[in-house]
Amino acid sequence: MSTAVAGAKTGHRTAILVRVGVLAAVGFILMLLEFPSGMAPHLQFDVGDLPALLGGFAMGPVAGLAVVFVRNAIFFFSGKDEAGWIGTLASLVSSLCLVGVAAVVYHQYHTLKGAILGLVGGILAATVVMVLANYYFFIPMYLGKIETSLLLQLLRVTALFNLAKGSMNAAATFLVYKRVRALLR
Repeated sequence: MSTAVAGAKTGHRTAILVRVGVLAAVGFILMLLEFPSGMAPHLQFDVGDLPALLGGFAMGPVAGLAVVFVRNAIFFFSGKDEAGWIGTLASLVSSLCLVGVAAVVYHQYHTLKGAILGLVGGILAATVVMVLANYYFFIPMYLGKIETSLLLQLLRVTALFNLAKGSMNAAATFLVYKRVRALLR
């Protein structure tokens, strides 16, 4: 491989890393602009997944997932998450599902239909995974053993919250992506 080709590849990787870093920083800022969901005090709406979805669509699934990891690391170390490490971990799991599925589907089918299918699939994946994660991990870690009726109510709230938050991030992505995709490629 010639040095010109090697230099071009290194420059391309550096440009992707810079874009991932910028998108993660924007995602962090958007996470700070959270507002109450009205479902539970610790469940806050934000559009922090928007930059990760944009990055995943424009640069591929790995870039989108990298944005999620970096954004959540910044959020955790900033001390801004009122739910502590459990809240940050829950946010990470949910975002990885949403962004991962959406970006993989869109990467396979670079069409409007592929974008819609990816976003819907990501919302459903995040919702199902978060219900299971809350049932088996987060609720027992946070609350311990609780009454079955309360557990079912919490799982229903979890499902509704993830459907709503995922839909909000998907709608924002749908509205913004065409306007910014040239900047991200």
